[in-house]
Amino acid sequence: MDADGKWRVLRLHVEDQIPLAALARDTGIGLRTLERWHHRYRNGGISALEQQPRTDSGHKRTKGALVAFVEHLAPGPDPASRLCTAWLSPKRNGRN
Repeated sequence: MDADGKWRVLRLHVEDQIPLAALARDTGIGLRTLERWHHRYRNGGISALEQQPRTDSGHKRTKGALVAFVEHLAPGPDPASRLCTAWLSPKRNGRN
């Protein structure tokens, strides 16, 4: 939703004093989302409602070992059996 769409919803709270909880219920937009929008509006006006770029854009959050493990499972003919084998391996269960 663009800033104008957010403002059309938020305006009902700001100008008409409709509670955010009622707006959340009536619009299907999460209450916490409306609270964030309201906070951004109070601090920067309608222009602050524009979508901001993510601060973690371009950064991987998944650990390399997990990626390698999942990639190891995928190429085989039967990934389910590989998963079971890996899950039940002695190293995984603390046995050497």
